[in-house]
Amino acid sequence: MENKKNRIYISILVIFWILFAFFILVVSNIFIMNFIDQFNGFIFFFSAFALPCLGIALIVLVSKAKFKKISKAFFILTGASAIGIVIGSVLHNFLYAFLIKLFGEGFLAGVGDEPVIFILATIICPVALLVGIIGIIVLIIKKKVIPLQ
Repeated sequence: MENKKNRIYISILVIFWILFAFFILVVSNIFIMNFIDQFNGFIFFFSAFALPCLGIALIVLVSKAKFKKISKAFFILTGASAIGIVIGSVLHNFLYAFLIKLFGEGFLAGVGDEPVIFILATIICPVALLVGIIGIIVLIIKKKVIPLQ
């Protein structure tokens, strides 16, 4: 039983660090976007697939593990934010295309774009992901991310 708990704990930490690496990759991709176009497209599509998968895996494993509430909250925040970034971006584009198709091209002329899901996907979810990552790193440094017995 102890071995299974240890494997889940190690799996959660490995998935967290991989998710953190993808977050760094995505943020750096935003800043080098115009310089390396072929590399940019590969990183974007691979990250768009990997981030939600890692977020789902993190949430599922953390829900099975027994952690302190604060650790569990930061892990779930990190996983949900990783999912929210990609799902929000895709949903924003689909909703925008649907509104254009439904009401015509001049419908959003004054607004310019559908703002609610756009702000959620581009500002709120990345900030929440950053908060979750920083929270978990602080708890790891303070050695408070320990599975409960």
